[in-house]
Amino acid sequence: MTMWIPDISKSSQPAYLAIVEAIGDGIRLGQLRPGDPLPTHRLLADLLGVNVSTITRAYREAAKRRLVGGEVGRGTFVLGVASEAALFALQHRPEGGVIDLSLNMPPLAVRDQDLAAFLGQLGPVESARLLHYPSPDETLVHRQAAAGWLKRRGVEADPEGIVVCAGAQHAMDTAISLFQEWEEVACEALVYPGLKAAARHWQRRLHPIALDAEGLRPDAFETACRSGLRLFVVSPTLHNPTTATMGIQRRRRIVEIARKWDVILIEEDVYGLLPEDPPPPLVSMAPERVIYLTGLSKTVAPGLRIGYLLFPPAFRDRMRDAEHHTTWYVSALTMALATQWLTSGIAWRRLQAQRRELAARHQLCAKHLQNFKWRGEANCPHVWMVAPPGGSAAFAKRAQASGVVVVPSNVLAAGRIASEDGIRISIGAASDRKTLAEGLSRLDELLR
Repeated sequence: MTMWIPDISKSSQPAYLAIVEAIGDGIRLGQLRPGDPLPTHRLLADLLGVNVSTITRAYREAAKRRLVGGEVGRGTFVLGVASEAALFALQHRPEGGVIDLSLNMPPLAVRDQDLAAFLGQLGPVESARLLHYPSPDETLVHRQAAAGWLKRRGVEADPEGIVVCAGAQHAMDTAISLFQEWEEVACEALVYPGLKAAARHWQRRLHPIALDAEGLRPDAFETACRSGLRLFVVSPTLHNPTTATMGIQRRRRIVEIARKWDVILIEEDVYGLLPEDPPPPLVSMAPERVIYLTGLSKTVAPGLRIGYLLFPPAFRDRMRDAEHHTTWYVSALTMALATQWLTSGIAWRRLQAQRRELAARHQLCAKHLQNFKWRGEANCPHVWMVAPPGGSAAFAKRAQASGVVVVPSNVLAAGRIASEDGIRISIGAASDRKTLAEGLSRLDELLR
């Protein structure tokens, strides 16, 4: 391959950080691939006109961010396994300069009285207990609280049938791991980066299925079923990244086709409770073949790493195989906090507050993105913008140079080529509405 050389001439950052950011950009844009060698310290220092110590510091920082690795005698190599790895690489920001709208998460308050109150109630004995592993009784109590939470979504769940995981991403990873007999997993043509990571982890190929404005297309879904695919990951409510939500008739058609071809659906429903009046989940229509997956990070608090898997009775043997392993990852402290919030109504209050905040932020999108083609729903934590002329990757690069980090469609494509060229803007990621408005204004300025 042609030797990669970063261009740091236009960066206002210290040289070592500019090199790290260039490595992250190279991974995100596909210019750097896993295993690619980077120039030696001395060669890159000579090419850029900097000290060798600057290159050493840059490579050390890139290694801390898990972008590169090195071995004595072999040099420095790219570790990033896909373009989405670079989403999490931007750890250092120019002071007051960068607004990160790349990570999909709920809006966060500067202070959190709910967590402070919970911690303040803990005495020395209970505090010590919560630093041990969760007991079976504590896990069962939490499952019962989780069953009540799922009921708000229209999901009737036996507490004994719920597997508690360390977040929804862990739940997805667990669900895919249980079906070793299939090397290929079908999914929407555009997906969130975590699904791509889980597929790579378990060495599964993702098979992209075409989308339209309502989500998964029934004709494309049936074509995939006819071709022999038997495991599908579907995100029918506030799809990440396109924001699409299937209507009730579309959901019924998908279930009808799934039954016809006897396929299994993993329903990813982490945003299912955010809409004021969401359609019923697929699991309520086909409980015999839908593995239901959700969590609390996207609706209650991003640091509340609790996820849930609900298995059909036919898969309870597989569930038992995974159950003990998954609970190792769940903290007793986190579980106790989630149980208290779910049973006291705090979780529901926080979700309703998030609905209101996202609706207000959506209005900012309507104001500042009027020169773009974009779509989104009032309670969705992200919006989807059709790529302007030049393409999404080039626009994301220009946006980052202007101090706004957004996600282009090549990062979100399940296949080699994105089915729709667009950009995901995570409106919940901004620290407050003023920051979001500034970021959106910069994007608008770029277009004009």
